[in-house]
Amino acid sequence: MKQLMSKIGLAVTLAGAAAIARADWSLDNNASTFHYVTSKNATVSEVNSIAGLSGAISDNGMATLRLNLATVDTAVEVRDQRMRDIVFQVEQFPEATISVPVDSGALDDLKPGVPATATYPVTVSLHGMTQEMPADLQVVKLTNTTLQVNLVKPLIVSAASFGLAEGVEELRALAGLNSITPSVVVDFSLLYRK
Repeated sequence: MKQLMSKIGLAVTLAGAAAIARADWSLDNNASTFHYVTSKNATVSEVNSIAGLSGAISDNGMATLRLNLATVDTAVEVRDQRMRDIVFQVEQFPEATISVPVDSGALDDLKPGVPATATYPVTVSLHGMTQEMPADLQVVKLTNTTLQVNLVKPLIVSAASFGLAEGVEELRALAGLNSITPSVVVDFSLLYRK
């Protein structure tokens, strides 16, 4: 019995080592950025960001980006709190996710420094709702262990598509604004390491 347990332990260890050897691409939060632009009173636009990013490109052919919505930064502390509590409702919906199907073998075949651009079906889950939209992405293998993913052109995301319109309206009233544009412009630059 002891010998059998030892063999099982060795098999588990070898399987773990094999999984590490073919490790996924992991997002480097410190080298990645996620921004969105809001507009108010028809004349003022502001760049906001979300700092808490995580994700991976897995061997099963799925790239996932997770956004910790509690890390929203609008450059105004009271507005950050209102975004967390009123618009995103982070106690109930702490994160948003973006998923993209990818061919992980094709990533390995990319030549360093040569960009590859394609339109991907992107699935966005936010505030308990999920929507699919096309996104033009550029992927560049910087080295054999680093991969840069950028939007070729920004995405326009509607608050109403994710059940956020009511929160945006409440935020507008609290701030005493004439209007807040109900769509935001989203852009990101992501660095993955293998």
